[in-house]
Amino acid sequence: MTEFELQLDNFMLYCSSKNLSTKTLKSYDQTLNLSLLYMRETYQVEEAGKVKVVQNWQLSI
Repeated sequence: MTEFELQLDNFMLYCSSKNLSTKTLKSYDQTLNLSLLYMRETYQVEEAGKVKVVQNWQLSI
């Protein structure tokens, strides 16, 4: 298990402890795992600490 997967598991445990609905937990799990797969395949990211948060961006159409 990678460090990233461990962080995702910890987050899911936190969500479970907050008594979120089963549907919400499944949705979070699917979305986060797809995001992890995308980051692995596209950017070869295996560590959560290597992901940088970009703030204050806007999309102009």
